Amino acid sequence: MSRSFSLRQRLRYRFDNSLSRGIWGVLALLGLLAIALFLVVALFIQLSGIGPGGEPTTFPEAVWYALTRSLDPGTVSGDEGFGFRLIMLFVTLVGILLAAAIIGLVSSAIDRRLETLRRGRSLVVEEGHTLILGTSDKLIPVIGELVEANASERDRAVVVLAPADVVELSDDIRGALPDLKTTRLVIRSGNPARLPDLRQGNPATAKSIIILNSGSDAQVVKAALGVLRSVPEDAPARVIAELEDPEIAESLAAAGGPRLLTVTSSHVVGLIGAQVARAPGLGSIYQDLLDFAGDELYMTPVTGPWQGRSFGEALLSSTRGTIVGIRSADGTTVLAPDPTTVLGPGDELIGICADDSIFALDNQPVDWQRSDERAWEPEPKARERTLIIGWSPLAPLIAQELDVHVAPDSEIHLLANARDDVVEAIRTAISLVNQRLTVHLGDPIQRTVVQEALSAGPFNHIILLSEADLHDAEEADARTMLTLLHVHALSQDGGPVNVVAELLDPNDVELTGSADNQDFIVSQRLVALLLAQLSENPGLNPVFADIFDADGASLWIQPAVRYVAPGNVTFRDIITAGREWGVVPIGYRTASQGAQRDGAADPSATRVGRTDAVGAGIRLNPPKDETISLGEGDSVIVIDRGRPVGDRAR
Repeated sequence: MSRSFSLRQRLRYRFDNSLSRGIWGVLALLGLLAIALFLVVALFIQLSGIGPGGEPTTFPEAVWYALTRSLDPGTVSGDEGFGFRLIMLFVTLVGILLAAAIIGLVSSAIDRRLETLRRGRSLVVEEGHTLILGTSDKLIPVIGELVEANASERDRAVVVLAPADVVELSDDIRGALPDLKTTRLVIRSGNPARLPDLRQGNPATAKSIIILNSGSDAQVVKAALGVLRSVPEDAPARVIAELEDPEIAESLAAAGGPRLLTVTSSHVVGLIGAQVARAPGLGSIYQDLLDFAGDELYMTPVTGPWQGRSFGEALLSSTRGTIVGIRSADGTTVLAPDPTTVLGPGDELIGICADDSIFALDNQPVDWQRSDERAWEPEPKARERTLIIGWSPLAPLIAQELDVHVAPDSEIHLLANARDDVVEAIRTAISLVNQRLTVHLGDPIQRTVVQEALSAGPFNHIILLSEADLHDAEEADARTMLTLLHVHALSQDGGPVNVVAELLDPNDVELTGSADNQDFIVSQRLVALLLAQLSENPGLNPVFADIFDADGASLWIQPAVRYVAPGNVTFRDIITAGREWGVVPIGYRTASQGAQRDGAADPSATRVGRTDAVGAGIRLNPPKDETISLGEGDSVIVIDRGRPVGDRAR
């Protein structure tokens, strides 16, 4: 059945549709209405002969009279003639109504625009920016590191796209980071897993894209696929996605190809926790390499004079950097390679330096050949006893990582609040070669339970794991911090050499810690630092993977007398000595922690406690010709692959 509509209904329908299109449609209608009014009034004045003072006027003059009276209501007071005054009064009243309508529409449009900006729904017109998708506890640490990374550059933008209120999120970030230095912060509201919202962040022109895990791997996968679809393959943007499930991370990395890097946060925390548990001070070194506040890892191309030279010769090639490895032309990355490895075209040297702008091969090559006078002597492994307090899926990973670095007949004790059936599952999950596993049952927050576990010591290392599977993040961190207090209170006399604790919330780290450099808190902040590093230089991904994994290159703190005689030496002397054994020295640690040792004959000798020290007594990448006074208890920090020089392969 068909229905006939009246002219009024049709006109009303078209008018309503025009209103629904926005302010411009309404303004166009009002403009047409005003023009029609001026023309009709002018035509009436001309035809009727009613002009100013009762005199006739032309059509153009009549249009001008109508226009000026509508724009300036006060003009009508000077008109003459009753008829003309009446007509102009009508025009003035209609003009006031039209002007009021236009002002109201413009004001309403401005309010809507401001509301849109407040909600962060506009397009980001940036190029070369860092785009962060999602929000979590890692957001502020990531932005803080990017601010440090951008400190040497100008006009760099960090764009955050997250399903959150823009004003509240901006207040939180600026409250935690009041000084953004040279970085501009732009925040947009939207769901990164939806393509229309994702395009607000302009990912196609971004320098790098970081996808934070807000609690769901599924959302990260959707956001990553959306980014890969939105960004052309030849675009410079690199994508770093944070996930929890290693299998999902591996599958996503395979699907994303070389443009996408995945970081499994729990795996990273476990690897770092295992590494820093080996010796006090390692945690400070790892943190310094991960953040942008001190020395970081950079790459620089092998220039002409150094092509054809050996890696051993290149160890002294940079004045301000410490060379640690090679990235070959085919993409293979090796830390502490055989010093006789020859550098070729397209190779890059990996080094530790304060900033990439000063990292260069600025020294002239000096011939070197490895001497056979000094036989390689491996650092003997010691029998160690480790106590892990708290059960989490990271426990097997940490135990197996430690198993590589200890001598046979070592022991590992686990204090877990678990049932007997769970204990068997724990024993099955932890497969060890050099360590014997002993399980203690009890609640770690009870002082007597902790005391009983410590009585099985003494322990070389104590590791506190967060019970995230049993409690929420806030409660799990509170329990870990309470257990840490028990450990310190019960270990005042002859306490553990090294205490490592895991916290979930990066904001809780500042509530703990130790001034004597004996404790290290492993938190998600380290994952945030890694995400920021990879966003600035994705080529470092295999470098960090190698240095975190026990099967690859490892950081070691070894006695200084292993390399140089006690007394005044230079860091160049230490590098030269380590080169003979195929290890790469990157710094030193003094046992005095800032105290001046007796017998320091050279007043220019370096003393610990400098403002650029990493931790108590630790210094990375010192100037090569600076005099250092090392004694019997001091150490050298090296990167070593743990094999004789002749067995090393590039």
